[in-house]
Amino acid sequence: MKYYTMPADFKKETIDKYARLNQVYRDSRVKETYGNITAGNELESGRPVDILPEVDLKTLSSYIRYSRERNIDFNYTINASYMENREFTRQGVTAIYDFLSKLYDAGVRSLIVTLPSLIEILSWFPFDFRIKASTICQVTNVNRALELKRMGVERMVADESINREFNVLKAIATAVDETVEIIVNSICYKDCTYRMFHYNQIAGDSLSPAGGTGNNYYPHKCLLRRYETAGNLLKLTWVRPEDIKYYTAVGINHFKLQGRPRVLKGDPVRALEAYFKEDYQGDLMDLLNLFAPVSSFHIPLDNKKLAGFIKHFYENPGFCRHDCHHCGFCESFAAKCIDARTLKKVHGLAKEYYSQLDPVKANVTDLLNSCTQKKKAFAQNTRPVDKEFDF
Repeated sequence: MKYYTMPADFKKETIDKYARLNQVYRDSRVKETYGNITAGNELESGRPVDILPEVDLKTLSSYIRYSRERNIDFNYTINASYMENREFTRQGVTAIYDFLSKLYDAGVRSLIVTLPSLIEILSWFPFDFRIKASTICQVTNVNRALELKRMGVERMVADESINREFNVLKAIATAVDETVEIIVNSICYKDCTYRMFHYNQIAGDSLSPAGGTGNNYYPHKCLLRRYETAGNLLKLTWVRPEDIKYYTAVGINHFKLQGRPRVLKGDPVRALEAYFKEDYQGDLMDLLNLFAPVSSFHIPLDNKKLAGFIKHFYENPGFCRHDCHHCGFCESFAAKCIDARTLKKVHGLAKEYYSQLDPVKANVTDLLNSCTQKKKAFAQNTRPVDKEFDF
């Protein structure tokens, strides 16, 4: 059986659609949805608050009850990489306990957590929460997976950077009794320099919005990096529906679709069914984004033309050495799938557009202009003045 985790839109009609898919498909099922409240939330999560569905504790409780009646669980996200060190203070621990009590009363029994300190604190509290370690925990090897399991983690989401390292995934799945989950629709650039810092920025915006500057800086950088070469689109750590079989073959039976900011404008049910069918005809980028509009700068990626790409990694364990400079496999394969002229044009337009809108660059420019004006004013005010004499 293949188990899927879906981002919650907190709509009961969506749960009904998932329940119907669970009845139609016998070898795949939606195990749970995940998310957090935005009104009255007191603990940081892995998404900025102002791009999530608006939900309060009462709505959450009703949603959980409705989902469970249809045999679908719910997982609450407390998966921030930083909580302003509140977990190390008496006041902070008290606040954590009080909020978890509210969640427990609302019906929450599963949590997605990142911070090891919070995982340990949860083990001391008198709640029977099941803990799933977030992908932000960066599970990239057996040692890290076993350490989390010793801490009481029931399930863990592997770091997306190892999605194509089948020998590593198999070793981790074997070590932790196959309780490993992977994200199948990741659009993160592989080995991204910004990744952990982006998580930290999100943590800061997950309780109260900080405005567009923080929310846009890293996504814009990622998009520009993504379109620099055709091969970069293949280096995004996605998994095609047709390639799920390679993962079950190495012991991965839990799959996650991300996209909490996209569920209201997209079609998560359609995306999920493509993975249930393990077949999809169309633009892979649309599928990865849950069919939600996300950017005016778009490069289509014909899913069927990517047949055989992941197979090469599966049949050659350890093939990817994270050294694109001396490899070229992705670039070579991409040449058969992506029109280079279209890519160059779109990248040029995106670069020009985002350069003009870059809020960080604008702040620096304003600062330097202000400093220049102050220097000029200072120079004018301190210029020597000739004395006038009457004769």
